[in-house]
Amino acid sequence: MTASMKLTILSDIHDNVWNLLKALGSPDVQQTGALLCCGDLCAPFIIKLLGQRYSKPIHIVLGNNDGDVASFIRVAANFPNIHLHGEYFRGEFGGRTLAMNHYPIKGRILAESGQYDVVCYGHDHQLNRGEKTGNTLLLNPGAIMGYNGATLKDIPATYVVLDTKALDVQVFEL
Repeated sequence: MTASMKLTILSDIHDNVWNLLKALGSPDVQQTGALLCCGDLCAPFIIKLLGQRYSKPIHIVLGNNDGDVASFIRVAANFPNIHLHGEYFRGEFGGRTLAMNHYPIKGRILAESGQYDVVCYGHDHQLNRGEKTGNTLLLNPGAIMGYNGATLKDIPATYVVLDTKALDVQVFEL
């Protein structure tokens, strides 16, 4: 039997401190067992905010706007709960296998491999509540930033909480 665990999944913060603090202040986030970030934090101080405001394990993959990797590593070293994984993360939560990457195309390839129960990605700022690709749930939590650079328009700032037992995705809008 799969043990139940809830995960916060967010992406594309782009230095939007205000929305990030709202999300991290939510009881829905604080009651989860781990936080996953699909990239595009942007500045290293975002890692410090994550580490100060969320005490459970945090797993981060880097996005195309996360250029100061040396500073990310230096800041993350102050927080034993923060784990930087480079471009890809693979892990297990609540008996479910999970992979994470920043890019939709790479996320889809991971999902189509059939090796994972859940695959998360970000980058395009498009909320995907979870689509089944074979037996894999493929999802994008949307953008904490609340803006779509491709269309130059405000969008809802979102993150999701995943229940690993039911593979249920709950969307939260800031």
